[in-house]
Amino acid sequence: MKTVFSGLLIAGLTAVSFAGAAQADAYTKAIRASCKADYKRHCSDKTIGSKQLEVCMRQKQGSLSQTCKSALKAAGYR
Repeated sequence: MKTVFSGLLIAGLTAVSFAGAAQADAYTKAIRASCKADYKRHCSDKTIGSKQLEVCMRQKQGSLSQTCKSALKAAGYR
């Protein structure tokens, strides 16, 4: 899975301007890098970029690695 979190939660990172788009891309890359193992461990049966994956990650929030939690928090997900 080259792009484990490609598209994950991207709908929530709506970019209004070019700067916003660059920031959203940076968040997406951080989430992808930080949450890869968590995705594989908890939600690998969900399609990347799907609402089901977002729901799964939220349900597993207590079990996610601190690195993943920090990346999601930095991207604005609580």
